[in-house]
Amino acid sequence: MADAAAVVPKGYTENPDHMPLQKSQQKYGTWTWILMMFSMNTCIPMFFLGPIGKDLSFFQVMVGAVIGNLAAVVVMWLNGAVGVRHGITFPVQLRETFGFKGIHIPNIMRGISGLVWFGVEIWAGSLAIAMIVVSLTGAPADQVTAIAIKYILVAIVIYLVSFILVMRFSLDGIGAMANWAGPIMLIYFIWLVIYLATSPQFAPNVPKLWAPSNIGWFSLPFFGYLAVQTNWWATVALNISDISRGINPDKKGVLGWGLVIGIIGGQLLGTALGYAAAVLTGQVLPQSIIVQFSPGIVAAIIGLLFAFLAPWSTDMTANSIPLINILTGTFKMRWKPAVVVASIIAFFATPWWSVSNADTYLGYIQNWAGNYGILLGPIAGLMIGSYWVVHKQKLNMGDLYTKGSGAYWYQSGWSAAAYCALICTWVLCYVTAYIIGPSAIAYVPIGDSIKVPFPGGVIWYFSVVYAVVLQWFFATVVFKEKAAVKA
Repeated sequence: MADAAAVVPKGYTENPDHMPLQKSQQKYGTWTWILMMFSMNTCIPMFFLGPIGKDLSFFQVMVGAVIGNLAAVVVMWLNGAVGVRHGITFPVQLRETFGFKGIHIPNIMRGISGLVWFGVEIWAGSLAIAMIVVSLTGAPADQVTAIAIKYILVAIVIYLVSFILVMRFSLDGIGAMANWAGPIMLIYFIWLVIYLATSPQFAPNVPKLWAPSNIGWFSLPFFGYLAVQTNWWATVALNISDISRGINPDKKGVLGWGLVIGIIGGQLLGTALGYAAAVLTGQVLPQSIIVQFSPGIVAAIIGLLFAFLAPWSTDMTANSIPLINILTGTFKMRWKPAVVVASIIAFFATPWWSVSNADTYLGYIQNWAGNYGILLGPIAGLMIGSYWVVHKQKLNMGDLYTKGSGAYWYQSGWSAAAYCALICTWVLCYVTAYIIGPSAIAYVPIGDSIKVPFPGGVIWYFSVVYAVVLQWFFATVVFKEKAAVKA
């Protein structure tokens, strides 16, 4: 890796937050990174992955979680290795693929996708805050959720203020918080499910956990469930370098172990716990399960604290970063002001205007998670194809920070190869979706009479492969953009 201290921006003034980290600043070890990934993974929406697969058997749900998350982790490792090796942020990483000026479109697409998840998590965490207060007033357990939703706007403000206070410490604050948040989240929910399964009220439902399903392994519902599991990480698979750049490059295997244990392991646990809790109680909203079925007010308050910490930590390590990248990269804001502005934007992206109960919240998550992969899958594939295939893992650090010339200026700052590959990937995805059939096509309503077809479901898998191949073809054969880059 080139000496980050020797990199000097040429032709422009770089935002200091996008300068490469020096080796002395890359401090994350294996334990911290695993806990960061686990904390990022452990969120209230993750526990909906069980109920989303309620028509599948428990074994099918778990196999789907392994396969779906393994596919995402492979992409995350390929893109995250760039951050570890070179200490660069996602917007800077995009320059190698899309060109110095061409980064803004994929950066904004990633930011918008993350903003939706940001809002989803804010709603979940804020509801937990409101439910803690309502529970302490002595309200009946079966009415706590409905009462808390009435005060969700106030809780959202409290959530975002606490978020800003921690995020102002940048990477150091994220890493320190993640060291203790993850274990608390895991231990509580394991205990709660064991308690439910052994209680006289729900023990008779335990056999339902192992009931077989009439849905086949090669059926469209199973593949659709795979897509939901994979698309869960379609966002972070792009900008993983924003946090992986904090890993100490001298500690081998940190990136991979963190992804396998923190992401795949965490997702398996969350899926299993969510599936079990839903089958045992017949309810899908974790906060309601905690309040109604925990043994006493103290256990309920601890659980709701968990329900706050889970989305809170995920927003810090995953969902907020892309939006902050837009503000720091495209609008040249510094980190701390960008955190405040991002929080204001996120307030309006939180679905307080749409979600009123557990069913609408679950539907909101399922519709989004199952169908947005085509937006980000092609970008992931283009980044992988550019770094690993076209440029063969070599970056010219000086040229990444050079405006007006250099290896990554391409055609006036734009990579024609990347954008041609992106457009062709989208076209192929539409063709593939129509070949697969209705299960691979969602429809986005515009007004009352217009519905725009939108490839969804398993299309993410196809889009990544198409993009890798097309990036190689356009960059090396058509436009010959492969630059002579010094290692």
